[in-house]
Amino acid sequence: MTFPHAPFQIRDVQVPNRLVMAPLHEITDQPFRKFIREIGGVGLVVSEMISSEALIRHAVKAEKMMAATGERPLSMQISGGRPEALAEGAALCEAAGADLVDLNMGCPASNVTKGGAGSALLRDIRLAERCVTGMVKAVKIPVTVKMRAGWDASQKDRGEFLDFLRMFEAAGVQALAIHPRTRAQQYEGHADWSIIARAVEAGTSYPIIGNGDVNAAADAYRMVAETGCAAVMIGRGALYNPFLFRQILDPEFVVTTEMRIDATLRLFQILLDLLEPREALHKIKKIGAWFTKGVPGGHGFRQNLHAASDAQALMAAIDALRHQGAA
Repeated sequence: MTFPHAPFQIRDVQVPNRLVMAPLHEITDQPFRKFIREIGGVGLVVSEMISSEALIRHAVKAEKMMAATGERPLSMQISGGRPEALAEGAALCEAAGADLVDLNMGCPASNVTKGGAGSALLRDIRLAERCVTGMVKAVKIPVTVKMRAGWDASQKDRGEFLDFLRMFEAAGVQALAIHPRTRAQQYEGHADWSIIARAVEAGTSYPIIGNGDVNAAADAYRMVAETGCAAVMIGRGALYNPFLFRQILDPEFVVTTEMRIDATLRLFQILLDLLEPREALHKIKKIGAWFTKGVPGGHGFRQNLHAASDAQALMAAIDALRHQGAA
């Protein structure tokens, strides 16, 4: 099986291929996006979720999350439950250089949904309509949405997500990424790709991007074949294997242990370039543990990684891992 190499359009934004790096909370910041683009294969990257309420307060952390340097195309994802705040937040993203602005209607975290944001919007289609309409009116760049299959199994089984698809089309949404788990499922169980297929079959004027349980190249091929989706969005699979995008595009591409170790080192170097040392160390402790799953000596490395108190100790841990892998 092969993967389609052609670019695709989100209104007037051309995405060079059909692979999208999913927005991941506290992961897909500027350093990680720079890193994953450097690895190669990804067509579109999306920022980590940014609170629209924090943006309009001009909170320093939220504004920092909008940082972008030479990333094209770039989508910035915002969350919220107030149409006015989302409209203003979308305009701020556009001013910061976003090519697309995405509304989060998928985050299942209780600290997000209790404020009416994330997947909580799936419980009120009229509020969701006001949110997307406000965003569309506020910006010239395309507005997109990432959603789940429903709040719970009963909403999913009733097919209410199809009502949202039609509403999005009328409101001017230009692309939809759908993660076919419910909010109640969180990240448990299997992603029901038949939901993606039904979304494609609905025949919307905008592209449907499939998301969920793509952990190997074969999964991406199968998702396109089974659902007909226009593109594939990958989240956790790219944390286990940041080379996954390249492997999807080139089935002959082989990832070695040395490449995975080098990737860990390169990400840390980028983090040190763009963040304060303490913040860089915190980030690599989280992400480096994912990258080294299955690497010979990886368990010992992860212990050393978490014990490292400065950059020098972490570099030493990476060198030790490299020597063990070469032994």
